[in-house]
Amino acid sequence: MIASIIVFLYLTGAIDANSAIASLYITGALLIIAEIGVVSFGLIALNGIIALYAAYAIQSGNDLIFGLPIGWHLLFGMVFVELSTVFCIIAVHLHLRKQKVVSGTESMINDNATIIEWDGQKGSVRYDGEIWKAMSEEPLTVKPDDKVTIKAVNKLELVITQ
Repeated sequence: MIASIIVFLYLTGAIDANSAIASLYITGALLIIAEIGVVSFGLIALNGIIALYAAYAIQSGNDLIFGLPIGWHLLFGMVFVELSTVFCIIAVHLHLRKQKVVSGTESMINDNATIIEWDGQKGSVRYDGEIWKAMSEEPLTVKPDDKVTIKAVNKLELVITQ
């Protein structure tokens, strides 16, 4: 995106060719270095390579990037690809946030457990093949093999409801 902004400023005449070339070279190098510290699966480095290539194309005077002349259509193409990538990443992130947790104690909440023995507010339950100590906030009238719902996990004790 930074390379697109610099190319935009160059095309509008807001900055001269020398400033655009220097900015694109510096930006490209910094983006490639940033890829080392930020895991982006090569997206930051790709943007850096495009910035370096655009700087070289402007500097050499042929004004061609991948055979296309540097112009508004190329700028809009670069912006479209970059924005599409960003929107896809945001969409995937929002989708993954809605999924249920599948590991850790958070995944146990709202699952069912089976009563093994129970006395008022304390007892033991079987969850996923393991026996857990359990307690409830109010006295429960349950018998062995009844199903209960896990409300919370406090260290090694389950808080259950009927």
